[in-house]
Amino acid sequence: MAQYVIQADPMARAGISKYLVQKARDALVSRGENPSIDAVRVELGNTGSKSTIHRYLQELAQSEGTRLDDEQLLSATLGTAVAGLARQLREEARAAVAAAEARHAAEAGAQRVELARLEQALGEVQVQAGQLGEVLTGERDAHAATREALQQERIRTAAIGNENAALTVRLAEHGRHIDSLEEKHRHARDALEHYRRSVKDQRDQDQRRHETQVQQLQAELRQLAQTLVVKQDEVTRNGQDCARLSAELAEARRELREAQQNVRDVQRARDDLVAVQARLAADNATLTEQLAVAEGTRQTLVAEERGLRQALAEQDLRVQRLQVRLEVQASL
Repeated sequence: MAQYVIQADPMARAGISKYLVQKARDALVSRGENPSIDAVRVELGNTGSKSTIHRYLQELAQSEGTRLDDEQLLSATLGTAVAGLARQLREEARAAVAAAEARHAAEAGAQRVELARLEQALGEVQVQAGQLGEVLTGERDAHAATREALQQERIRTAAIGNENAALTVRLAEHGRHIDSLEEKHRHARDALEHYRRSVKDQRDQDQRRHETQVQQLQAELRQLAQTLVVKQDEVTRNGQDCARLSAELAEARRELREAQQNVRDVQRARDDLVAVQARLAADNATLTEQLAVAEGTRQTLVAEERGLRQALAEQDLRVQRLQVRLEVQASL
């Protein structure tokens, strides 16, 4: 567990007193703000070291803790609120300390069991070392030809000695670990208040970040709406062009029918009418091709409009989800 140390501000000016710290703290409480060390220092005009402000706040808390139930010093409403808050803080502190003590007790018990197991293993190894020494002595007296085997046994004995040293080192490490656990237990209560402030600051930052995201999405929605209006105007203009081309095609077909009638009526001008008919056929093909191109453009614009409407619906869904997340975080 990390250890939090309040360092003095080297730029702080001397001259603050407990009265000024109490006055700044009361002003913050009256505005509904958290009287943290940084907030009190800002209220004092960025004057005074953090360690001095922290010490004065602790002294004020200790001195006021003995007077929380004195209704002659506080009004009925304020006394009830402060007493309830003090009880809640005491209960939370007791619960945190009890949980930390339980964890420490469990870890210390496990360390004691491990230490006993290692001591037992060390005794077994020592007994084994003694037995090996006796065996080696008997082998030296009985078999002079087994000196090489004796050397190997000596090597094994040295390895066992190394294991004994390693076990001793592990015992020392376990002792240091137990000391570290006790040190962590001492700092747990100091870290609790700092953790609460960190959680509150993180929650405020998350809320501001979500608000920024919602604003960005709303701007994107407005831009998509403007794009949709432009596309709708283009679709309208293309529809008008299609209507105009259809009218021109109908007029051309009418002229073609009149020309054919003239051909049947006037045989002497057939060659001229054939040329006119060819020209009208070419114009008809051109107009038909233009009409096909205009129809394809209209279908493309309709597809783009459909895609824009779908994108707008997806953006609305994303905004609704973000609003639900904001409401959930606000309730938390």
